[in-house]
Amino acid sequence: MEELRKLRTRAGEPSFRKMAAKSGAVSHATLHLTVTGKRLQPWETVREFVRACDGDEEEWHARWQGVQLVLAADREPDPAPRSRSKLLLVTLALVAVAAIAAVVVVLLPDAKDPSVPPHPGDASKFVADVTIPDDTVVKPGSQFVKVWELKNTGTVEWRKRYLRRTDLPVAPGACRTPDRIPVNDTAPQGNVQVTVTVSAPPTAPADCKVFWKMVDEENRELFPASRPIYFSVLVRA
Repeated sequence: MEELRKLRTRAGEPSFRKMAAKSGAVSHATLHLTVTGKRLQPWETVREFVRACDGDEEEWHARWQGVQLVLAADREPDPAPRSRSKLLLVTLALVAVAAIAAVVVVLLPDAKDPSVPPHPGDASKFVADVTIPDDTVVKPGSQFVKVWELKNTGTVEWRKRYLRRTDLPVAPGACRTPDRIPVNDTAPQGNVQVTVTVSAPPTAPADCKVFWKMVDEENRELFPASRPIYFSVLVRA
């Protein structure tokens, strides 16, 4: 459960309602049980949690299977003469899961740690909110332009990059924006300003906070372990 919490944090702490909207298969209450319940949830539920956070389904399925096998062994009767057999069964099951993971690595030699940027030397730093400071008050249905300033602190030139919303599809009553916005090409150690036009929800009061992560043309996340940038406004009549 702790690792799933970390996965959600890396995804920008989306609300369970937003995760349920993105999944379209389970409710927000069910997703909440995945990290707060006392029982291991079915794989179908865990899978939707992982999908909503853009996690690696294959990796998490192997983890889930390992935990399930251990829990199943703990629930079995354990007469003394069978204790060694049960321990051997659990050990063999865990070895099998590890072997499956090893085979995946062999078959996919280019697979990398999903928390590591795909381009060695790539790095980014948030510089400033150029417009619309956090918790700015805006009118219902109004439009405003949010501008951030970022710095390319790495050794890789940024080309054909975007900021993508993390809460897609957008829930009713949330601020409306494009799904992703372009980032101008930026040389190493250069600064760039990124602009998005936002439409506030038509009703008030409402709190609107939208997170963004940098991606490439193929929507591949470029800084998976870094915190997302965001804007936050208070919609008041």
